[in-house]
Amino acid sequence: MKIKKNNAMNRLTGFIIMILVGGLMMMGACKKDQNPKLPDLKRASVPLVKRDAGSDDSIRNVNTFQGKFSVGLYFQNDELPKKMDVVVAFNGDYTIVKILKADVTTYPTSITVTAQQLAALFGKDVSSLVSKNYFEIGVDVYMNSGLVVPIFSNRTVASPYGPDAASYTGASLKIKYVVK
Repeated sequence: MKIKKNNAMNRLTGFIIMILVGGLMMMGACKKDQNPKLPDLKRASVPLVKRDAGSDDSIRNVNTFQGKFSVGLYFQNDELPKKMDVVVAFNGDYTIVKILKADVTTYPTSITVTAQQLAALFGKDVSSLVSKNYFEIGVDVYMNSGLVVPIFSNRTVASPYGPDAASYTGASLKIKYVVK
């Protein structure tokens, strides 16, 4: 009886060792040089677009709305971008994105916007805005390396920064103003 138990243990131990050795060999075989399709990684600043405290958080009255927000950098000591353009999308249509303020180079920068300004960007009269229309405001980041990171795109990717950047404590990549 003892002999059968030892043989079974030896076979199990041998099997486990084979799996571990095989796994280690496979991990050691992976090298970046073997896949020329892998792109070089480029550094990009993570923007911080935050609504000012006490500012309107939605468009309740199209005639008196004033949205106040700031554009800055989440990592303040990181590489500075060449510039940022503050851009706006209307009702989630990312095929038509308009520039609200171009060439922002001081961080943070405070910006105030009215419903009239937002509507005019899209060729609309403020009186044509209806409940549940919304404007999303973010920034396109232009790095000194030539890399451009657009906040809105018509790709299916949710965020150009991946899911992590939006979940950093205190992070805000874009803001939204909804007509009530």
